[in-house]
Amino acid sequence: MDLFSMGVTALGPRKKIVHALSELRKQSTNTAEIRTDASRDAIDETSRPAVNKLITDFFPGSVGHRRKDCTSSSERREVERSHSNAGRKQKVVRKNVMHKKLRDIPQWCQVPGTPFRVDAFKYLRRDCSHWFLTHFHIDHYQGLSRSFSHGKICCSLITARLVNMKIGIPWDKLEVLPINQKISISGIDVTCFDANHCPGSILILFESPNGKAVLHTGDFRFCEEMTKISVLQTCRVQTLILDTTYCDPQYDFPKQEDVIQFVIEAIQAEAFNPKTLFLIGSYTVGRKERLFLEVARVLRKKVYVPAAKLRLLECLGLSVEDMRWFTLNEEESHIHVVPMWTLASFKRLKCISSQYAHRFSLIVAFSPTGWTFGKGKKKSSGRRWQQGTIVRYEVPYSEHCSFTELKEFVKFISPGNIVPSVNNDGPESANAMVSLLLS
Repeated sequence: MDLFSMGVTALGPRKKIVHALSELRKQSTNTAEIRTDASRDAIDETSRPAVNKLITDFFPGSVGHRRKDCTSSSERREVERSHSNAGRKQKVVRKNVMHKKLRDIPQWCQVPGTPFRVDAFKYLRRDCSHWFLTHFHIDHYQGLSRSFSHGKICCSLITARLVNMKIGIPWDKLEVLPINQKISISGIDVTCFDANHCPGSILILFESPNGKAVLHTGDFRFCEEMTKISVLQTCRVQTLILDTTYCDPQYDFPKQEDVIQFVIEAIQAEAFNPKTLFLIGSYTVGRKERLFLEVARVLRKKVYVPAAKLRLLECLGLSVEDMRWFTLNEEESHIHVVPMWTLASFKRLKCISSQYAHRFSLIVAFSPTGWTFGKGKKKSSGRRWQQGTIVRYEVPYSEHCSFTELKEFVKFISPGNIVPSVNNDGPESANAMVSLLLS
């Protein structure tokens, strides 16, 4: 409802409101007089003042006036009938929506041959009592709330701590999955492995009695250590549900170790100015922790993190030795961890620069993400940009597999079939990605 349609124009709205309130008081006084006059007991309902009028009814051209003028008695009866059925219709609509959601569970959220769901909290239903969560990123736990009542949430210990702390899920609804150890859940053998994505992220191998194993990668980054896992070497995987975030030949970025070394050397090169502030971008929970922790270890420098970030780091099971590299005192360090979005442009960096102008004369920022690397960009461990006293590095540090790593992983697992879990818009796009991976 806009003010103009209510009759409140740019000039004198306060006078109109004061006048309306005055009219309401008069109507209320008249009503009291009418009720005390016994001779007026038979007054027609249509002539009785409307004590419960809206304040907008006293404004010329208001919605209330227009509604009265254009609504016939037959229409009012129709409205009453519709209101009487509102509750029933609402239930039917909700039921239909629920059925639609049940039909729309994506293929990559289901584990063939089992009653399990993986990262499927947007599609909760009663036919499943074990809901697996591969890691604590919102696109995977979306739909999960503290009112969860559909059984158990199965995840790693680190993810369980985060789910408990950030969402408020009680521990009795969480089932912690051990790493590199086979357990049985509802007659299905389940084994989890480190996914090399973010702290607590896991690959999950499901082995059902029918002999058709399913490997769900969640989000992951293939590394040499995975090729040494004996179970993955020997198990015949029928279905591979694969993280295909960078399933495109243009995304062929360097290994994480190379990018970490690039960042360390860049900081050393830029540190000629003692009044330089270094910023390293980070998500709420991600493998960026490894990046700034390695920087701290090698350079023997403390890293400033906000209090909320430190609470998350305390959930990750880091050693006492590692935790001592973090500080809550920003004046104790010239290397600061900041949200990724603050480094997205020079405009935002200029705002940060102005805040620290009294302490630092140069800002050097590192934006670590695989999306900085793409078509037409030369393969390198980073690129440097500068505007005045602000330097911005784009470094292809990713928690997801590059295209080459995806192909290597598929070759290593040799699955019977592949189900892409990212950028899968239907059979056509899925088949296109699978063809690229097998080419």
